Amino acid sequence: MPIFRTRFVQGLVGTSIGLSCLCCAQGPTGPKGDPWRFLPGTVVSFSYPAFRAGRQCWIYLPPSYAQSDRRYPVLYLNDGETAFDAEYGMHVGRICEDLIRRGEIESIIVVAIESAGQRTLDYTPWPASYWQPNGGGDLYLRAIRDTLKPEVDGRFRTLQDPRNTAIAGSSLGGLISVYAAYAYDSTFGKVAGFSPSYGYAGGAILTFASGRGRPPLLTRFYQDTGFPDDNPIGGMEEIAISQGFVLGADFMSLRAIGGEHSAASWEHRFPDMLRFLFPP
Repeated sequence: MPIFRTRFVQGLVGTSIGLSCLCCAQGPTGPKGDPWRFLPGTVVSFSYPAFRAGRQCWIYLPPSYAQSDRRYPVLYLNDGETAFDAEYGMHVGRICEDLIRRGEIESIIVVAIESAGQRTLDYTPWPASYWQPNGGGDLYLRAIRDTLKPEVDGRFRTLQDPRNTAIAGSSLGGLISVYAAYAYDSTFGKVAGFSPSYGYAGGAILTFASGRGRPPLLTRFYQDTGFPDDNPIGGMEEIAISQGFVLGADFMSLRAIGGEHSAASWEHRFPDMLRFLFPP
């Protein structure tokens, strides 16, 4: 079990952090739910020709979706092919159901977007001399904002405002997610970055976030990393705190002792992220 070290300020202590491995499924389950599962949700395949030439997505609908007419917050998730029950999947559907059943998060919709071999292009906001092609992050995020999100909102019962729309990802996917929170907060009001690649392009994201200032519509900001051999997050932590984010309140920054730069480690930390972004 990873031990989490969290920096708290202004007298804030213990905010339901660090027990994520109790909530994670290690065995794969069918993406549409096996009969023995209690309150299963549903994962449906989704593609829209106008979005990235029909880029494959998967939509997770929570257990109550079919039995209600309510609307739900939405989490857009990068590297969607690893979200559910692929060989190295993070079993996000099972994690959501466990937390929903225990009343630890509100019911949410998850839109998992396949990377389609375009990670270095889609998940980097600026060009750099390595990882070609790169620098297409703005085009990717605008495609989500202007094409994918309106289609998802039209087909599914979503809450469409920024306060109820989150984006998350790991490594480069975490980098582009945090960039989206600063550049497109009118769309994404919550963000999570797992082991985000803040060092890309000489740490340009730190300069950008510092110069941009606190996004007025960004209500919750989560970041984490493994320790001691994962991507550093201290620079962004300092920037966020200087902009008025409060650790334990609207900002969470975690270091998992012994955590690795891997889907298995991110899966263990996924419940903590959900608890923070989508409290009941």
